[in-house]
Amino acid sequence: MNKEIIIGFLNEYDINCTHCSVSNFIKTDASCALCKSMNRDISLLITNIHGARRTVDVGLALPPSAELTPYEPYKSAGFEVFVQEGKTETERIKSIFNATIRKGYETVIVLSSNVPNLPLSYIEYALYDLRNGNNLVLGPSENGMFYLIGIKRMLYDKIINDDIFSTISFDNSTLRDSTLKMMQEHCNDCSILPNWYILKSMDDLKKLYKDYLHGIGWKAQWTHLIAHNLLG
Repeated sequence: MNKEIIIGFLNEYDINCTHCSVSNFIKTDASCALCKSMNRDISLLITNIHGARRTVDVGLALPPSAELTPYEPYKSAGFEVFVQEGKTETERIKSIFNATIRKGYETVIVLSSNVPNLPLSYIEYALYDLRNGNNLVLGPSENGMFYLIGIKRMLYDKIINDDIFSTISFDNSTLRDSTLKMMQEHCNDCSILPNWYILKSMDDLKKLYKDYLHGIGWKAQWTHLIAHNLLG
């Protein structure tokens, strides 16, 4: 076990899935091809971080209702597997930080799977900042709250019960600015990454499709395939 870990916070099909507005075509009563593709791409993305599995652990945070059997190959490939706990996204995010910190990690980065084409360099920036004096790193989303949250153990132990974690999420754009301001006020050593967008609408999927063709961002091949089938 290393002291640092990067975790993909996975989606799973749900009747209240935040991606249902993307297209009725890609949703069925049993599965969501878009969510599955994003999960797959985010898993590939974090394994391409410099030092992945050697000096930096990689992990997946499974939704509460997920069956563990399909993820056994990931465990065999060296992924640490955690299960999200809680009813709200805020509770589930906090549960993953709690689980990883309790396991002994000194640095934890949680990455939304809604950014399957996030530039690899953004995650590298987060690691660099946390290794060089910053205790908190946030990746603001253009159309959500955060796409990435990274924290050092020493800070997390101090703020876990504070109000600043009461509104944190990946999707809630309404509270983004106020939450960001509050977190910066509580942490002088906070680093802010460049903005990126999360996939939550058909327009976002169109943007990913165009970005892929122009070589912008990570090559999220599985999510791009979904976009190609819908838009190509």
